[in-house]
Amino acid sequence: MGRLEDQAVRHANTARWELSEALNRIAFLDEEGTLHDKDLARIAYAYQRLSWWQQVTDLTHGREDTVDGGTAVLTVRRRAQEVLINSRPVSNGGLFALAMAESRRGGARAFLDATDKLAEALALPVDQEACPADIGTLEAATVRDCANGHRP
Repeated sequence: MGRLEDQAVRHANTARWELSEALNRIAFLDEEGTLHDKDLARIAYAYQRLSWWQQVTDLTHGREDTVDGGTAVLTVRRRAQEVLINSRPVSNGGLFALAMAESRRGGARAFLDATDKLAEALALPVDQEACPADIGTLEAATVRDCANGHRP
């Protein structure tokens, strides 16, 4: 396991710890009778952030096909971007469904922000004639092939 995979595990563990802290706070506030909606929102947001990092660690630690850390981050970034761009507005289901959808978008945005510089570093310069113009829609392996001068 390389440094990138180790970093993904550290981010996932940090997110797991933040979720644990939020859950502990809920138990304490519930006992005091001072539980508020912002405390529940904190749990939902922490859980969503954890779920994005968990996807990266699942890919790097071979639940099925193991991939390198860079490919895993780029794959999960693409999923997060799809959530932000293509998620449909919640039109029924009540306030809870709206809050959960918002926390999922917030978690996706936090993951994208945390991996922004890394994604820029992983994006290799490509030969514009050899590869399609929209690199964002390509698989990471195809991006590497294009960077190495291979036509898709």
